[in-house]
Amino acid sequence: MKCPNCGTELEEEKLLCENCGYEVRIVPEFDIELEDTLKESISVMMEDMAEEELKSVQDDFEEDIKESISDYFPDRPVRPHRNKKIIIFALAVLLSMSGIAALSSHLVDDYRYNSFEYQYQKAVESAAHNEYSEAVSYLERALAIDSEDLDVRFLLAKYYERNGQQQSTRALLVEILEADHAYPKRDEVYDMLLGIFENQNDYEKIATILRHCDVPRILSKYNKYAALKPVFNKQGGVYDELISISLKGNTTGFVYYTLDGTAPSENSNVYETPILLESGDYTIKAMFVNMYGIASEVETQHYYISLSAPDSPAINADSGTYAEPMLIEAYHDYSTKVYYTTDGSTPDQNSKRYTDPIEMPYGISNFSFIAIDESGLGSEVVNRTYHLEIQTNFSPELALQVLRNNLWASGKLLNVEGNVPNKLGVNQYNVRTLFKANDTIYYIVYEEYKDTMGKVHDTNNIYAIDANTADLFKAYKINEGSYTLQPFAET
Repeated sequence: MKCPNCGTELEEEKLLCENCGYEVRIVPEFDIELEDTLKESISVMMEDMAEEELKSVQDDFEEDIKESISDYFPDRPVRPHRNKKIIIFALAVLLSMSGIAALSSHLVDDYRYNSFEYQYQKAVESAAHNEYSEAVSYLERALAIDSEDLDVRFLLAKYYERNGQQQSTRALLVEILEADHAYPKRDEVYDMLLGIFENQNDYEKIATILRHCDVPRILSKYNKYAALKPVFNKQGGVYDELISISLKGNTTGFVYYTLDGTAPSENSNVYETPILLESGDYTIKAMFVNMYGIASEVETQHYYISLSAPDSPAINADSGTYAEPMLIEAYHDYSTKVYYTTDGSTPDQNSKRYTDPIEMPYGISNFSFIAIDESGLGSEVVNRTYHLEIQTNFSPELALQVLRNNLWASGKLLNVEGNVPNKLGVNQYNVRTLFKANDTIYYIVYEEYKDTMGKVHDTNNIYAIDANTADLFKAYKINEGSYTLQPFAET
């Protein structure tokens, strides 16, 4: 078979000309030339029959005239002639026979008008000559005969487009997509339809169509225009652990979300980092807005986080008054970390972490402890209040005065107020805790330097003062609650 457009020989079962790209439709052969020849032969036959009939009638009529004249004018020869009545009669006969030919022609025209194959072939021939207006007319008639043929509809859509009938093109392409979801050329139909809207910069329409498209190639090709629902990394449901939710759009753009079940908008939270869900009930609604300003439909996921809080840390020292130094220890599960505060605030992961036993501060102190597991869930807070105080010969105030006097006498201070040589700030001293060694209790004093801006710096100097004798020592901390002592005079 040859291509109707360029004449190139087509391979068997090929419906597309590789030379010119012409789409070939296999229809029953309809030879228009043969039909025209047949029609002409019928007309000629009818004309011959009319001429023979006219001659026969004419001859008979002339004989009758001759006989009539001879009866009235026996001596006068009769001259054959054609009178007016003969001509009229002959014409009537001819017209009658021509009517038969006209009827025959009408039957052929009627057959053509109602022939799908004829109308289709004429459409293809017209399109091959770039006569798309005629091609559209022929193919519309073909569809009126066979309205179920989607291939013909698709071809008509192409003719519409080439004929500048954009609205008709779009409408017909939509009809094809809605008619049969199993149509083999569905991706071509999508491609043609979306290409039209792309040329028109109608991105909203493209996005709307893509929401209902199930053709992977099309979704990939036009992905940048799509505004699909955001993808959640975890499906909604019940979880017994802390979870992190991430949201992702299908292309460049922004994801907006809410956590309270309200509809998101461009004024809602912008997704930037994973959303941490702790114990509780959450309804996350999210939408995606692409770089063309097209918003997706809203995606909703519901989460219920039911976490088992870790056990609170066990503290060895109960609240109360203590007359001897004491180490505060916290016991907890290995999978948790313990944090604490001493200012009355609730501890969290930003508070000071407990790692080793803590020296009980001298005087009144308040501790708050919490255990936090790997998921970030915290235990109930444990609060402790301590009062560490001893009855000795020297009060903490007197012990500090002894220390300042010795430091002044040794030249480490300019005066007992704490002024420091070659510095504008002052040293300050406070009893931090108690230390017991060989049945002797010592005040442990930490030295700090306060600069002119009010900032406090640790000097790393620690002193120990015998609470009963006021003997002064330089102290070196080994670990919490453990010190080595050196007589002050030897330093």
